[in-house]
Amino acid sequence: MSKTISTHNCALCERQVGRVSQHHLIPKSEGGKYTVGLCSPCHSTLHKFFTNHTLAKGLHTIEALRAEPDIQRYLNWVKKQPDRLIRVDKRRDRY
Repeated sequence: MSKTISTHNCALCERQVGRVSQHHLIPKSEGGKYTVGLCSPCHSTLHKFFTNHTLAKGLHTIEALRAEPDIQRYLNWVKKQPDRLIRVDKRRDRY
């Protein structure tokens, strides 16, 4: 009997990963209700790059996030990475 490994697609980087967490497109603290599944590195990156206020006001769709220059650079890099633990440092100039 073989073990089936479940995979999921990250809504932001589109990689196949073993696990996703639910990201509120508009943060709960700003009244958001709708979520998308993101891999851990993408979810961490969004919250370390941007404040909840910034996410709520202008970056509350996958398309808007992908259009952000810093996220474009990150996505170009992360799409080449295997599904593994990736450490994300907090930006000093988080906005």
